[in-house]
Amino acid sequence: MIISHKYKFVFIGLPFSASSAITKELCKKYHGKPLLRKHSLYHEFENIATEDEKKYFVFAVLRNPMEIAITTYEKMKANEKGNFTNPKLFTENGGHINKKQRNKYKFIVEKNATFQEFFLKFYKLPYDNFASLTFQNCNYIIRYENIEKEYKKALEMAGIKNPRSLPVENKTSNKKSNTNLYYKKEIHKRAIFVFGPFFKEYGFQFPSKWSNNTYIFSYFIYMILKIFRKWRWRYKKYSTRKSIKGSIYGDIQRKFEN
Repeated sequence: MIISHKYKFVFIGLPFSASSAITKELCKKYHGKPLLRKHSLYHEFENIATEDEKKYFVFAVLRNPMEIAITTYEKMKANEKGNFTNPKLFTENGGHINKKQRNKYKFIVEKNATFQEFFLKFYKLPYDNFASLTFQNCNYIIRYENIEKEYKKALEMAGIKNPRSLPVENKTSNKKSNTNLYYKKEIHKRAIFVFGPFFKEYGFQFPSKWSNNTYIFSYFIYMILKIFRKWRWRYKKYSTRKSIKGSIYGDIQRKFEN
C-alpha cells in the first residue's frame, strides 16, 4: 500500500496487478511512501488512518483472473527469486509464502506439470480475490487491460498534472501473451465454471470462440463463498514484518526508514 500526503491518495496494490511497478513509480515521482504491507487492504488502512486520511483518493487495479492464474503458474514454474524455496519467506517464519502456494510449486516441479494440469488440480471452486474487500472503497478502479491510459487518469483525478507513463517492473518471464495457448479446449468448461461468476460481476468476457455460459450453480456457490472469504480475509492476521531486502517494496520500506 502506498500513501501520498502531498497529493492525498492511497494506492491499494492487489497481487499480480502491476503493484510493483505502480508502487515504485508513486514513491519515485509522486511523494508516495509505503504504508503497512505491500498488499494491505483498505480495512487495514482504515484501522490506522486519521479522519483526514480517510478522505484521500483511493485507487486500485482490476486484472482478469484468467491472466492471474497464468502468471501464478509461470512464477511458480520459474521459482523467480527463489521465493518458493526460501524458508525466510514462509508464513510460519513471518513471510508471505504459505503452505498451499508451496504445494502448488511442488506439484508443478515434481510433475513437470503443464498449465492445464495445474489448473485442473487447483482451480475447482468459483474464483474470487481481494477485489471483494477493496473496490467498494475505491474512488477509481484501473482496468489492467487499459493500464497505460487509466493509470494516468487515476493520477490526474488525484490532482497530478501530466503524469508520465508507467514503467514496467517485475515482469513475469517465459509468459506467452495469448491466453488461448494456456486455456486449451479441454479446460474451457472448468474455466467457465471457475471464472464465470467473477467475470459477470466485473464485466469480463471469455474468448469469443468459447461457449460463453455461466452456470447458475457456479454463481450460487460463488455468492456463498464470498461471505466466508470476505470474513476470513478481513480478520486474518497478517505478518507485520518488512518485505525482504532486494524486493521492490522491501527496499522502499528501508529507504523511508533512513
